[in-house]
Amino acid sequence: MPHRLFHLYQRKRIININANIVAAGLAALLPTALVVHIVEIQWRETPQWAFPIIAVGADIFFDVMIFFGLHWIANHWRPFRGKTDAERMALAARPPPFMIDAAMLQVERAIFSPLYYITAAGLMKLLQTWGLGAGVAVLIAFPTGMLVSRVAHTIWGMRMGRFLDHDERQRRREIAQAGHAPAPEPGAAAGPEPAGAPPPSHPAGAARATAGSGSDAA
Repeated sequence: MPHRLFHLYQRKRIININANIVAAGLAALLPTALVVHIVEIQWRETPQWAFPIIAVGADIFFDVMIFFGLHWIANHWRPFRGKTDAERMALAARPPPFMIDAAMLQVERAIFSPLYYITAAGLMKLLQTWGLGAGVAVLIAFPTGMLVSRVAHTIWGMRMGRFLDHDERQRRREIAQAGHAPAPEPGAAAGPEPAGAPPPSHPAGAARATAGSGSDAA
């Protein structure tokens, strides 16, 4: 991958989050199929109803593990510093805690997964009623469902701030901290007196001077 494209992938969370989710979903298919195949060969007495459950469990496990690895590469691994000042500043911005960030993205994926499956299954059924074969309908319906769920998740993530780039999050954090800077406490030490200012009065000395003037007059 060219450096510039890799920098874009690391700097833009709207790109790396969606790319990682899609890549993890596709990459999990091969090990999931392998697990199902091993179970089918080694345990021939496994009932047919168990295979979908095994497949779903294996798919979730591999999908999550692959996504966590890709998420760390995109947001925490910095092998290149960047060629421009803007790239270097963006890559140097502090990312959110890895485990919390990745876990929250997985929770959001689970929330939007019904939208994915409903869209895919509904469109597949509709395409079949129009005369398309089941295989062709799958190839059209499931990518469409993934696209719809990705768009909805991205809009939600931008509104909630989870898809914001690290440098933008850091900028907003600094602005918020500056806006809530503590005011100086009453009685705090003041700065030096300006030049030409009259010296401070001393009540005790003034009282003695007044008393002395009174006795002289007497």
